[in-house]
Amino acid sequence: MTLFPRKTGGGLLAFLLLAGCQPEIHEGIRHIAAPLDAHGKPPSFVPPPFPFDVEAETNLPAACLRHVLASELLNRNGAPTVPVRIDDEEGAAFLSPSEDMIGVFDGNDEFLELPDDGYVGALTLGTMETTRLTHIHELRMAQGHAENVEAMKLGTFNDKPGVTMGALAILGFDMLGNYDVLLDIPARRLTLFMPPDTPECRDLSRTTGPHSFRAPLIAGRTGVDNMVTVTLDGAPIGMHVEPSSNLSVLSEKDATADGLRRVDLDEGDRTNTLDGRMILGYRHRYRKAQIGSWHGGPFGVNVETVNYNLLGRDFFRHRKVLFAFRQGMMFFSGEELDTGPRDIGPGNLPPISSHIAHAAVRQ
Repeated sequence: MTLFPRKTGGGLLAFLLLAGCQPEIHEGIRHIAAPLDAHGKPPSFVPPPFPFDVEAETNLPAACLRHVLASELLNRNGAPTVPVRIDDEEGAAFLSPSEDMIGVFDGNDEFLELPDDGYVGALTLGTMETTRLTHIHELRMAQGHAENVEAMKLGTFNDKPGVTMGALAILGFDMLGNYDVLLDIPARRLTLFMPPDTPECRDLSRTTGPHSFRAPLIAGRTGVDNMVTVTLDGAPIGMHVEPSSNLSVLSEKDATADGLRRVDLDEGDRTNTLDGRMILGYRHRYRKAQIGSWHGGPFGVNVETVNYNLLGRDFFRHRKVLFAFRQGMMFFSGEELDTGPRDIGPGNLPPISSHIAHAAVRQ
């Protein structure tokens, strides 16, 4: 979601030029190592222990693992989510590096009272809409917390019945971009850390295994490095990394500009993507795909009239992936078997009030 500032209750101030616009990065959720705060008082938040061996999971020495946040994913067969606490309420948070900033589903919890701090115009996957700004008094995730965090209000999200935790938030690039983010869906694990720039910590490819692939992260639509080049049948196309989108989505404009014909689209299944409204399109399978040093195919995408492209969970589901945002690289394994704990109940659906796509292919 790309943001355009508005006055509180007033008119539009300015549309930002996307090519040069970089959202402000807040200081992030930092690991709390000290038993006392700066005033010598016991902290209100006591960090829990790591749920798994972070050195073994990352294949890095302890000296490379600073400001670590480690959490088990709630489920591997839905959108990747982790438990969070916002003020006094608990719920599931989606991992969404293609989002500019943190968002809260304030309509999902009647006890969650968040102030209105103004409005922004927001470019979503399919349209332009107005979104309210707010701030979170305290955000807790895994071993860290942050206070007075700016966020968007996202209203109500209708999740599947029986999920482990109901949807509460989206964690966007303003938080995730502070870290290197190791997403291990097969093992149901998430590890965020800040490696120092030392010789022993520079080779991060080992975090995803001995035969990992790599691709440079490039500037996306708001200027932050959250996009990769995906070459489809010889045509390079920029796609924002979005593991919380269940399918990869490609704009019809980009697809046809790079040689895809209308007759090719008409041969595919029709699709619909829910993003606050229904976006209709086509399912198309490219014969060959390349992402950095990885070559594969066939590669399926939804081709639709959307505002930007997403490399979705269908690519990341069976891989261990490091989004090394601090280095500007993405490292990923080949497809792996599931190794973590079994899923209990259904997984969270991707949120449809942001630009994350939930697509259904008509058989």
